[in-house]
Amino acid sequence: MWAGGGVNVSLVGRAEPLDAVAGLLGGGESVLVRGARGTGRSAVLAEAVRRHAAGGVRVLATRALAGDEALPGAGLQRLLTPVEGEVRALPAAESAAFARLFGVDGPDAAPAPLHAAVCSLARRLLDSSRYLFCVDDLDRLDELSRAALTGQDRIAVLASSVTAPACPPMRTVGVDRLGHGESERLLAGLPGVRGHAGARLVLAQAAGNPLALTELARALPPESELDATSTELPVPLRLRRALAPMVEGLDPVRLRAALLAAFATETPGPQVTTALNVLVLPDVWSWLVADGVLRPGSRHLFIHPVIRAAVIERAGLAQSRDARHQLAALLPHPAPTKPAAAKPAAAKPAAAKPAAAKPAAAKPAAAKPAPTGPAPTEPAPGSVIASGSVIADGTAAWAWHTARADPSADDRSAAILENAGNELSRAGRLRAATYALSMAAARSADPDAAQQRHDRAARHAYLAGDAAWGRRMPADNRSDLPMRLRAVWLRGDEQSRQAVRDELPAASEFMKVWGRAIVEDEDRGGVAQRTLHEPERPGRGDRTGPYPRAVALGTMAQARHETALALVQLRRAYELAPVTGVHHPVALGGLAWAHFDAGDLDEARRCAAKVLDVTAGREHGGEVFGDVRAGALATLASVAVLRGEAGHDELFRQAREALVPSRHALYELRLDRAQGLVAGIGGQYGLAFHRLRRSFDAYGQPLHFRVSDLALADLAQVAVVLGREAEVAPIVEAAGSRVRALRSVRTTAIWNRARALLAGPGADAETFFRLSLADPGSDQWGFERALARMDYAQWLRRRHRPAESRPLLSAARDVFDAAGVAAWRDRAEAELAAASPPPRGTTPADHLTPQQRQVAQLAAQGLTNPQIAARLGLSARTVGTHLSRAYPILGISRRAQLPAVLDPAVVRRTTGR
Repeated sequence: MWAGGGVNVSLVGRAEPLDAVAGLLGGGESVLVRGARGTGRSAVLAEAVRRHAAGGVRVLATRALAGDEALPGAGLQRLLTPVEGEVRALPAAESAAFARLFGVDGPDAAPAPLHAAVCSLARRLLDSSRYLFCVDDLDRLDELSRAALTGQDRIAVLASSVTAPACPPMRTVGVDRLGHGESERLLAGLPGVRGHAGARLVLAQAAGNPLALTELARALPPESELDATSTELPVPLRLRRALAPMVEGLDPVRLRAALLAAFATETPGPQVTTALNVLVLPDVWSWLVADGVLRPGSRHLFIHPVIRAAVIERAGLAQSRDARHQLAALLPHPAPTKPAAAKPAAAKPAAAKPAAAKPAAAKPAAAKPAPTGPAPTEPAPGSVIASGSVIADGTAAWAWHTARADPSADDRSAAILENAGNELSRAGRLRAATYALSMAAARSADPDAAQQRHDRAARHAYLAGDAAWGRRMPADNRSDLPMRLRAVWLRGDEQSRQAVRDELPAASEFMKVWGRAIVEDEDRGGVAQRTLHEPERPGRGDRTGPYPRAVALGTMAQARHETALALVQLRRAYELAPVTGVHHPVALGGLAWAHFDAGDLDEARRCAAKVLDVTAGREHGGEVFGDVRAGALATLASVAVLRGEAGHDELFRQAREALVPSRHALYELRLDRAQGLVAGIGGQYGLAFHRLRRSFDAYGQPLHFRVSDLALADLAQVAVVLGREAEVAPIVEAAGSRVRALRSVRTTAIWNRARALLAGPGADAETFFRLSLADPGSDQWGFERALARMDYAQWLRRRHRPAESRPLLSAARDVFDAAGVAAWRDRAEAELAAASPPPRGTTPADHLTPQQRQVAQLAAQGLTNPQIAARLGLSARTVGTHLSRAYPILGISRRAQLPAVLDPAVVRRTTGR
């Protein structure tokens, strides 16, 4: 039964308890797997047995059945049936005990105590093989069987239980509810769930319970039956029996109290709690706690969201409507604005009178003894509405419950709910804001107002990580400027850029600043700079929440190449944003690229790996998750290729496959730049030129208006080696207007480095090199600044100024070494060797120039001219020239004579071989 029977429940998130069980069983200890109903105890048990049996252990297993408590020895009989033949070889007393257990004729002897007989049988079984006893639901097994099995210490017992059974102590392994990410991974593997508008409700209502996840997913109603304000799903019968059996036994008084608590969960707050305590006697709350419906405490929270949904389902529509009216009648509500509208509101307290009289009506229930059922042992994992807990303000709570009870149009309620949605949005509670705005739209009498509220609700659903939820709202596809800003940053094309420009005049002030910072090079009036440097001063009317604002500021900083500021804001957004929404992975993905730009490749890789972890199984959440996953893969691939790590080709393949060509130009160009840099340092100049030239179109225009220019200097460097300066010079010249308008320290340094490389041996080159290194602010891009230092040092050495080049090369080498980019570190060390003063002495080698000496030493080690060229960043022709000039100085005529005339120790020290 353990090998293939039973329900195949996913083992997502169960690696840790399975490893713990395996370790304990391997040590010969008995193990009790404990967990609440539906947490997958049986699945863990079955998998643990399968693994243990693979080692040659024979397993005797059973599970508790209904009625076992009334049949002493029933469980033990089922367990031992496969070895019934062995009992005949036991001593007469033990054999007689088993004969009584199995109901067969036995020896004519007084039976031994059953636990003693089990011990004797265990000893006999172990003589021929290794065994394991396994019992599912040990706490429901009959007491005699439980005592006999756990009282022997010969054969280990593996059992599962909800509560701690009365038996000798066993090592306990807990099986807890799944985390949110694990729940999403499990849900993503179930058919028909991905992309379904009800997936959010499954996650919320299951609260990490694997049985609830699978049963709710299997019973998902069609999307057409769910509206945007749905807060619970129907409870399948099997799930009701497993997690909410007590609901069927609630009398009318308790059912009414539980129903009120269920609706109060949607709008938690002190005023709602006060209303509950007016409507329900304290004793009734105590009874519901004893029944296992509610947790102890004054907030009246449910043990599990499935119980809440079962209460609402059992009560029915009419009783639910009455309960909402009773709750709303005791909450603050706005004064009527005109007499005609005052009548329904004035009637509400009258409708609440029966509820106020309920304490008297509760007397019959009070007359019977309070239930003495066990207190709940499993803490509630959070209300089903926790992901969309609506509003704590009393007036807004009144509007919510009134709207749920009576869905007819009411502009007053709609306005209150819209205001509540705005406040919730500002507080960063996106799911709650979605609920409030959706209900405001449903209550709106004016179609235009309703559509506007639907659009805002759909956007909040999207930002909360649930695009499918947003699709349930009748949006009119009006422009979503934040999404357009994200798209234009990813695409980088002029058409998308212009589309954003066209929408900015109608946007809010903060959106205008954000949009212009991204799509415009020039920061007119320094507005973007002030916003970035004074982030804690939101403008008047700015309703952006703290972590959405931090994401916006972080993307502004990245778009304007203010990496240090981007790190601050994106780290803040990552820390504040809930894991379940889109802001958390978006901020984390931005952090990965910011660390990459800053040269902290270890941290970039850590953030990118975490993006993949937190977005695993969330494909139903919309394309934003695909975007951040593609960016994370591009980051990982770029780090791997720059470091020359094994497996970087596979990472690049995965990254390229994740890219959408029409959408992810940003990531494509970053990958191209990384590959171009590596090809260049490896001497593959033609390939490097091809990769880096792809940042610009055939006419020299940038393919990405803000990222293409980062490749200017790298492209200029390989163009000089290939003699293709004339092709690149116009591109660098045209970039000047963009660089001057943007006024970024980073792009200014890169542009000046490119100009220096193209300037050749003249004095202008030194001017441009110094300009590229002049601003100490460029230290925040350590890798790029180190490249500029090495280029300048090479120029100085070739101008016979090696002493000036050495400090630059030392600084560059240290940066490359810290970043883990060995190819650039080795190049810097080789340049340092070439720039070092010649050793004292009168040997012929002392008369070589530093470059000739370095080339000769590498040739003496057996490197070919192309290999030396790749190592030193020269052309193969230049290497040949250096060697041909060195031979006469050394007094030799061919390459094979080099080792004999060069000091081997110097060769090894200089080349690192």
